[in-house]
Amino acid sequence: MKNKCTGCGITLQNQNKNLPGYVDKPDKNICERCFKLSNYGEYKKVSLTNKDYLKLLNSIDKNDLVLYISDILTLNLDYLNKFNKVLLVISKRDILPKSIKDNKIINYIKKKYPNIIDIVIICSINNYNLDTLYNKIIEHNNNNKVYIVGSTNSGKSTLINKLIKNYGNNNSKVTTSIYPSTTLDKIIIKLNNLTIIDTPGLINEHSIINNLSKEELKKITPKKEIKPKTYQTKSKGSIIIDKFIRLDYLTNNPNSIVIYMSNSLNIKINSLKNNKLKNLPLKEYNLKSNQDIVIEGLGFIKFTNPINLKIYLDKNLKITIRDNLI
Repeated sequence: MKNKCTGCGITLQNQNKNLPGYVDKPDKNICERCFKLSNYGEYKKVSLTNKDYLKLLNSIDKNDLVLYISDILTLNLDYLNKFNKVLLVISKRDILPKSIKDNKIINYIKKKYPNIIDIVIICSINNYNLDTLYNKIIEHNNNNKVYIVGSTNSGKSTLINKLIKNYGNNNSKVTTSIYPSTTLDKIIIKLNNLTIIDTPGLINEHSIINNLSKEELKKITPKKEIKPKTYQTKSKGSIIIDKFIRLDYLTNNPNSIVIYMSNSLNIKINSLKNNKLKNLPLKEYNLKSNQDIVIEGLGFIKFTNPINLKIYLDKNLKITIRDNLI
């Protein structure tokens, strides 16, 4: 068998049920893993790494248009400079408050990455700016080949399905889920005169999503507009973010702390004397005025004044410090 799964891109096989791409009948075009994931929400983890995916990305020609997809909460742009011709797509616009202006985010990114040919902020679910994006794809591509690149759970597959539905003339569909590594190999989709090439999501080894249960993933994944939690602090204290993170702020100066994370998370202010989550590994940070900390896969926290922090979290999680996004 040499056919590929239309859901995840893996080569289909009917020899070993325990390996990716298994089908019980050779005439099927979707693997058992994708079928169970799409129909029953059953997820089977695979053991592929970024080494497997980077070989594919390294084959992209410098003249090929790359749609680099990043979700708006964490803005993971780690691999952006690998590509020569990038149309940056910021996804999941619906989860940030409507009061935040798109241009503020676009200008923020342009200052850091001036070589991006264009930036579009979208929400695939409600078709926000999809016409604009499609027109820019047509405008910027020069060989009718468009690669879709981004980290796991950035919204790549959801976007592709909407592009097919809105602008295509076929019924093909790629598998989507909240789980990491849903797409396993490149998927080639014809969209009018374009050849769309979906690539596997780059695995962020420092993201919180990698080791969570199904219920935990649902809890940390925003399903609607985030209601930021704002705390005006005047002295030392602690913020407990559900069972995942403890953040001790150790500066007595006034500060404004704004948390942009899923509404489902249980977030509380506590005394430093409370020992909850102190069993987790500790990292220390000294922030300047107007900086954010970003927790991969979870969201970000905005601070307005300088602050000293002790953060207790899983040793594999990554904290990034940046200037205030908003």
